[in-house]
Amino acid sequence: MRGVSLTWAGGHHRFVLDIDQLRALQQYCDAGPNWVLHRLTNGQWLVDDVVQPIRLGLEGGGLAAEEAEKLVRLHVKTPLAPFVLPARVIVAAAVYGGDDDTDDAPGEQTAPKADGADFQEGK
Repeated sequence: MRGVSLTWAGGHHRFVLDIDQLRALQQYCDAGPNWVLHRLTNGQWLVDDVVQPIRLGLEGGGLAAEEAEKLVRLHVKTPLAPFVLPARVIVAAAVYGGDDDTDDAPGEQTAPKADGADFQEGK
């Protein structure tokens, strides 16, 4: 399950957008997840591009729909700009992978052995 844990709204929350949440996000935003991510990244976001990933991510992370809706109503206010980054991180985790997808940091590779034993000519 692709997701991310964030400190948000005074607590530590798990945000997961699985297939069902991604389909709901598409309907609310009238765009696929990668296009929503593009808009969030490039400052071309719509209100639901910001609000819905947070709400749906809370639901996908295990919060009841009513509780997720309540948290969003209490904490997501104007100005919306401070909520763009969490929304972007939540959608990016669904599209590209989150903090529970691997034990390694993103882009981290295993270093070759110092003695060069990992390198063999012709391979």
